[in-house]
Amino acid sequence: MKISHECIPCLARQAIEIAKEVATDIKMQEEIIKFSLKELSELNFEETAPEIGFKMHQHAKKITGIEDPYRRLKQQYNIIAQNIYDRIRNERWLENTDNSFDMACRLAIAGNIIDFSVGLKLDKTDIIKSVEDSIKNELYGTGSKALNKAVEESKKIIYLADNAGEIIFDRFLLEQLPIDRVTYIVKGGPIVNDATMEDAISTGVADIVRVMDNGYGAQGTILKECSTLFNEEFDKADLVISKGQANFETLSDIKNKKIFYLLRAKCKSVANAIGCNQMDYVLTSN
Repeated sequence: MKISHECIPCLARQAIEIAKEVATDIKMQEEIIKFSLKELSELNFEETAPEIGFKMHQHAKKITGIEDPYRRLKQQYNIIAQNIYDRIRNERWLENTDNSFDMACRLAIAGNIIDFSVGLKLDKTDIIKSVEDSIKNELYGTGSKALNKAVEESKKIIYLADNAGEIIFDRFLLEQLPIDRVTYIVKGGPIVNDATMEDAISTGVADIVRVMDNGYGAQGTILKECSTLFNEEFDKADLVISKGQANFETLSDIKNKKIFYLLRAKCKSVANAIGCNQMDYVLTSN
């Protein structure tokens, strides 16, 4: 999915948020914002929004020396998500439903609300609402039955993680999959609140599934920039489970691979590309 006109003001907003997150010095904040706006003024409309965002974040890291400016927030949301996960487990949501696979998909999608890059201001009640609404709202797209069938027919599955906090909700779905055939993919470096190996280990995801990173620290999955090792893994997979908007933005043009997208359609451009309404719960395939 190429960058759209609607992405430009969103990226400009991100530039301001990046500057405030990584720097307290006004002059440094202004330098980060000016660089980002320059990038936006010269953008190539054949690129994806995550490719532009990566350049902005890399510049901010370079001039501040702060490698992971969102680390504290990621840890905070991992704790919030873990508390909600424990509540769902204690209340036996999956055991008390007729379709545990569908429930697990819905919970995984609900966790995708935890996304700093789209400008959502969230507290614990917002995440709980996303979880509760996922149970009663329709899923847009092919639905969980189609994904379940694809899982049954697949020999090697790649599961592309999205954000910290959200990865704890991925555990519900991971536990429904043939785990010996699954590789869970995190980012090769910190970018906004995207999940890294540190998050996979600290949340216990690495205890239940094989985890590897993609060798690149950008949002989404920009295959041409990812490591050779990851690309070999991606090529061998006959099913890709892709979480979140950025993975959709960077992979949606791929048609020769079976990919299922699980996300909340939080921005207008992504919703338009999918054909759904903004904020829909989406489980669809390419």
